[in-house]
Amino acid sequence: MHVGGKLLQRLLILCFALLLAGCAQPIVRPAVPASPEQSVQLETVPSTAPQSETAGTPQTEPPQTTDVPQTTVPPPSQESEITGGGELDLSRPPAYPAEETEECTPSVLMYHLILEEPYTELVNLFVRPSEFEDHLQKLCAAGCQFLFADAFGPQEQRSVILTFDDGYVDNYTEMFPILKKYGARATVFMIAGNIGAPGYLTEDMIREMAASGLVQFASHTLTHSSLTTLSPEGLEKEFSQSAQILCSLTGEYPKAVCYPGGTVNAFVQEMAAKYYQFGYTTKNSADTSGCDPMAIPRVRVSRGMSGDAVLARLGW
Repeated sequence: MHVGGKLLQRLLILCFALLLAGCAQPIVRPAVPASPEQSVQLETVPSTAPQSETAGTPQTEPPQTTDVPQTTVPPPSQESEITGGGELDLSRPPAYPAEETEECTPSVLMYHLILEEPYTELVNLFVRPSEFEDHLQKLCAAGCQFLFADAFGPQEQRSVILTFDDGYVDNYTEMFPILKKYGARATVFMIAGNIGAPGYLTEDMIREMAASGLVQFASHTLTHSSLTTLSPEGLEKEFSQSAQILCSLTGEYPKAVCYPGGTVNAFVQEMAAKYYQFGYTTKNSADTSGCDPMAIPRVRVSRGMSGDAVLARLGW
């Protein structure tokens, strides 16, 4: 064989041997790092995503969901209230009831005189000034509002109407200063025919008290007669002239009347309703709910009653 041919033959044998040796070793490929986008995607794939059990079957990726951050505060439950900082305070009930406050009519207190020493045998009519002040203190502490007699009607809070019968001079010298001290209101049922008489309020006193905004003057008729014994003409005179006199002094027509001595019947009430919107009796009761506005009961206040005793009579 030619020398060149033998050399070519040996080279072919060597290449074939090297080729057989390479097939027996694993092919090693350099690792290619994943891109940043691929890394993020791999981290967000849920570990519980379903895997295909059949080789060669394409896997379906689960739908992608986006978590939207919650920015609104959920409504508070009906059993609790939101307190400062938005935290739920379950240790105490709400400050206000869920239902609306039930309206109630005011109770009425009946006074006559505010004096330390009685000057007649009707001792119970003379409430001591210190007792009257105690009444106002306790009523104020109970959250009570003071109304005039012409404001009788449903109220959203505890209310009381202070009434003074006859119009004695101590209503100015004793009662009026205590009213001003507590900012309370009162209604004086004035006997119009007794204005300026000994022991009764004068015209100047009435004007000053009415101008204060704390005292309202209403009718106790003209002469304090027993109304059930009068004729229709007599009733008209008692009601109409009393209202005219008081209006001339205060500039305000009275809308309420108090029947003298509790003498009243259906006919008297009917006649009174021609001149007034409200009628007050001497019926001793704190319950004014559902009563006829021309027959309003009152709680009689007597000498020796404390403020707590008054609240008890009112049922507070």
